[in-house]
Amino acid sequence: MPLPDEPLDSWVEFMAHSYGATVGEMARALGLVGGKGIPAAGAQSSRAWSTALEPQQLRNLELTTGRSGDEYRAMTRTTFAANAIRLTPQGRISASCPATGVAARYCPECLADSGGRWRLSWQFPFGFACLRHKRLLVDACPGCGQPPRLIGHPLTLVPEPGRCHNRPATESTVLRARCGADLTSSEEFVAAHSETREAQRLILRVVATGIGEFGIYADGRPSTIQVLSDMLLLSRAGRQALVDGERFEWMPEGQADASPITSHRRTGKVELRPSTAREVALGNTIAFEALQAGERITDLLRGRVSIHTALDHYSPPLRDHVSRALGRTRRPTATLQAVKVWVTNPEVRAAKLPAVLWPEWTARLAPRRLDAEIAGGALAAAVVFVGTRLTHGSAIKLLDQEAKGRQVSHVMRSFGRNAPEADTIRAIARIAAFLDETPTPIDFARRRAIDYSGILPRDEWREICRSRNVLPGGVRRWQVARAHLYVLLSGNRLARAPFADEPGFPPFAAVRDLRAGMPAAVAAALDAVGADFLRLQGVDEPVSWVPELGVVGVSDEVASPNEGRWPQARPARAAVNSVRAVAAYSAGRSVSEIAFDHGVARQTVGRVLAAEEVETRRGRRSTVIDPEWLRERYIVERHTIPEIAAEVGVTMTTINRHLEAAGIPRRARGSASRATAIRVDPRAGDSPLLRTILVGQDATQRAERFLIVARHDTMTAAAREIGVTLSILANQMKRIGSDAGGALITRAQRGQPLTLTELGVEVRRELAEAFGVSGAEGRELLAEGCP
Repeated sequence: MPLPDEPLDSWVEFMAHSYGATVGEMARALGLVGGKGIPAAGAQSSRAWSTALEPQQLRNLELTTGRSGDEYRAMTRTTFAANAIRLTPQGRISASCPATGVAARYCPECLADSGGRWRLSWQFPFGFACLRHKRLLVDACPGCGQPPRLIGHPLTLVPEPGRCHNRPATESTVLRARCGADLTSSEEFVAAHSETREAQRLILRVVATGIGEFGIYADGRPSTIQVLSDMLLLSRAGRQALVDGERFEWMPEGQADASPITSHRRTGKVELRPSTAREVALGNTIAFEALQAGERITDLLRGRVSIHTALDHYSPPLRDHVSRALGRTRRPTATLQAVKVWVTNPEVRAAKLPAVLWPEWTARLAPRRLDAEIAGGALAAAVVFVGTRLTHGSAIKLLDQEAKGRQVSHVMRSFGRNAPEADTIRAIARIAAFLDETPTPIDFARRRAIDYSGILPRDEWREICRSRNVLPGGVRRWQVARAHLYVLLSGNRLARAPFADEPGFPPFAAVRDLRAGMPAAVAAALDAVGADFLRLQGVDEPVSWVPELGVVGVSDEVASPNEGRWPQARPARAAVNSVRAVAAYSAGRSVSEIAFDHGVARQTVGRVLAAEEVETRRGRRSTVIDPEWLRERYIVERHTIPEIAAEVGVTMTTINRHLEAAGIPRRARGSASRATAIRVDPRAGDSPLLRTILVGQDATQRAERFLIVARHDTMTAAAREIGVTLSILANQMKRIGSDAGGALITRAQRGQPLTLTELGVEVRRELAEAFGVSGAEGRELLAEGCP
């Protein structure tokens, strides 16, 4: 039976220990690995099970154990801390969420009581105290000094519950060696004060319920991620205050000691996510006490939070206190709404604006840390609600019916944090006044309603690139170019494009990069296409219009990008002198010869000649080859086709064609037809016996090894001297005997050494003469009867 709060990997390890099986064997028996629709087993498999389970794994667990899949799903990290986890678009746990990381702390007493079984709450950074034993958790194994579950349990080992399965602290050549320290025997004990236990209990309650309902959250009820993010910020501020020697009267008596704080020793600034349970407990206890009253938060954060701090992940109540700590008195939205303007018709103003503010303006006015498209849409909405009482949602709906008002709120919260962004607020007010007073050449309200589904077909894009001699790229570049033209004409977000659902549709960043690197000739051609498209729609307006930044008193500090340079479609054409090529071809030279002179492909010269309207000759130059000469070279002298082709000065295809025409059978392709395989070694001389042996691949090696075998009493001893296996040497002796026409050796038997047959003695004698065996080897051969 799984224990309450037990992670799945701990349960699998305990099951494997109970059966005396390895983790991999138990996982395979339970259906966690080794099946269809299940990830293959790997070094981090157990870590993956404790994080999330695949549907097929859940079904297998239900079948093999008879228990509900929901029970096993509750044993995973993503279910236990679902309210505290933020996922990336790829489905992984985000590195920025407060529940990321595996702290792997533990309570020795709990491990001893449960027989070495772990708890899920220990494996998160917000777990730092054991409420049952009123102590802080232990950070490291007493044996190796590392977090005891730094890695997943090896699949090939039988688990030992309650013992560390890390690699040993000292270097070991044994791959299966493990630390094995008894975690229940840890002598480290730090008592958890009542305030610390209350902070731990509160955090676990917020993780379980998904909302915060204490202190400043009594009315707001923010999400778990916001509460944990708030506590991280306040924890760091509180620890930094203690390091700086400052203590507030509302801090608990046991939380005034800065000795547990170690994360500041390297840089002088405490870390946001400390690694020790003592420092985590101290910071969270201070954060818990500070959250009981707003003035405590303001005191704690004043001077310890940067004006550049992004507040997106924090709760609304905390954002207000951060603003107070920074000295802010008014929100940017309220500042813009209070601006006095002459004309306050937001619909008319919205018709003069694209749904995403002009890129040149967005690059200058938007906060650098925000997505350019989202920021551009929010800035356009901000211009709309200047001097009105419109909400963020109402303002952006005038520009884009599908946009969300929270996008505007997200961007507006980022303004006013420093001088440049404060200037942006003034610039937004000025452009609203400029648009109210100045007629514009484009009606964006009409542009937004046009159907753009037929804009820039792919054939038209290819023709543009062909006429400008640039590579059109694949489908991806065409899609980006079409998206660029859509944004340029409509001013809408990319997601509003009628072709936005197509596979591979580009993001806004790809469109921005294309615009920055596009050659001027291609940009001009796309503008011409856009003008023709508008003309067909009955719109007599310029393709685009961007007011100068100077009209609102803002200097253009964004460097204009250099003209892009795309690869030429046919760059080799520039290397061919068309006048020389035409003259050479008219003089009788071939296209291939002209291509060789210019260092380009034959097809490139052909295109140059075609562009000069030169009619090229058809056919190939004939080559005369005597069939008898070809037979002599190929059959008798055993030359290869590449050698004959090189000698004649033609291609191998030509030689193959002449062999077929002469009725000469060709040798099989591959290594058996190479020169080394079809020619006799010159050392064979006129000896009929050696001419059958010293031919083919590795023939010389077989002959040399036969001479070595002849000097030994057993073939095993010869194989040991050569450095090969006995089976390889035996096969080679069998092959040389087959080539010679009979067995050459009689294998050693019990009490009888290896001997040579009569044919073997003859082969050894001729090989010794051919290879020039002399000295000690020669005396040995003569002693054995070689004449």
